[in-house]
Amino acid sequence: MMRFSKLSLTLCLASLSGFACLAPAASAEDLYATSISGSKINKVDTNTQAVTTLVNTPSAADSLVFDSAGRIIYTQLYTGELRRYDPFTSTDTLIATGFIEPADLALEPGGNTVLVSEYLGGKIDRVDLTTDAVTTLLSPGGTPEGLIYDASGRLFANLGNRFGGPTGKYVAQIDPVTGAILATSSGMDSLDGLTFDPFTGMLFASSLFSNGVVEIDPNNLNSVSTHFFGSLNLPDGITSDGAGNIWIASAGDSHIYQYNLGANTLTQNAFVTGLDDLAPASGLGSFHSTPEPGSVTLLLAAGLAVCGLSRRRRS
Repeated sequence: MMRFSKLSLTLCLASLSGFACLAPAASAEDLYATSISGSKINKVDTNTQAVTTLVNTPSAADSLVFDSAGRIIYTQLYTGELRRYDPFTSTDTLIATGFIEPADLALEPGGNTVLVSEYLGGKIDRVDLTTDAVTTLLSPGGTPEGLIYDASGRLFANLGNRFGGPTGKYVAQIDPVTGAILATSSGMDSLDGLTFDPFTGMLFASSLFSNGVVEIDPNNLNSVSTHFFGSLNLPDGITSDGAGNIWIASAGDSHIYQYNLGANTLTQNAFVTGLDDLAPASGLGSFHSTPEPGSVTLLLAAGLAVCGLSRRRRS
C-alpha cells in the first residue's frame, strides 16, 4: 500500500504479461487524513508535522481506508459517493453512489468488501469492491457512524442519534453476516469515530460534543473510562497505531492529537485544514498491511523476484 519509509523495497511479480510491483513500505509516523472543507486527502508526518496533499478529491472527503492493493477507498459526504483513488496510477474512479451522507468506512476481512455507514440514511451498507454491488447490512435508523472490526473478527459500530443528548449514542456488536445486533453498550454522548486498539484490547470512541474519548471493553461493551473530556475540540476520526498511541482528528481546531496510553498524555500534533477523519493506522484497511521487507524470503521461495531497491526521502 502507499507507504513511505527511508528505505523502500519494491518487489516485482514476474508474470507472462510483465511485472506488477508491490507498494513501498511506510514509516510508522505517517498518517493519512481527510479534509472536508479542503476536499483533499493528506499525508501527515507526525514527527515533523509536515502535511502534504496526496490527492484533491472531487468534493468533501469524509473517511478513508486502504484496500488490499494499496488503493484508497473514500467517501464523498455531500455527493453520496464511494470512490477509489489509485496512488500508483493517479486515477480516481467512482465505485458506487446513491448513499445519503456516507460517513465512516471499514474494510472487511478478506479485503474484498467495505462497510459504509450512511449518517443521514440510517443504514450500514456493504459494497463489493470487485463488482461494485451495494447491499444493506442493517437499517438501525438514527445517525450511524464509526465502524471497526477487532482482532478476533467481531464487528462494532456507533449507533443511535448524535443529537440525542448524553445517552443518545451507543456501541453495538453486529453480526457481520445477518446484520443482527448482538449486544449494545449503555447510552453515551455523541459517539463519532471508533477504533480497536490491539495494544490494550479495547475499543476507543470519540465523543464529539463531550470533547473527549471513551474507552470501551469489547467483551461486554461496558465503558471502562473516559479520557480528556473537555480537552479536545469536536473530536471526530480516531485510530490506533497498535504501538501504544491513539490518534485523534479534532475537527473543531483542525489538529491531530496523540494520546499516549502508557504516559496518559494528550499532545497536539499537525494542523490539517478541514480535518475530519484518519485512515486506520493498524489492522484492516490500514496502510501498514503491505508486505514488509521481511517477507521477501517467502516471496522468493514462491518464485518471485526482487526487481528494485531504492531510497526515498519522506516529504
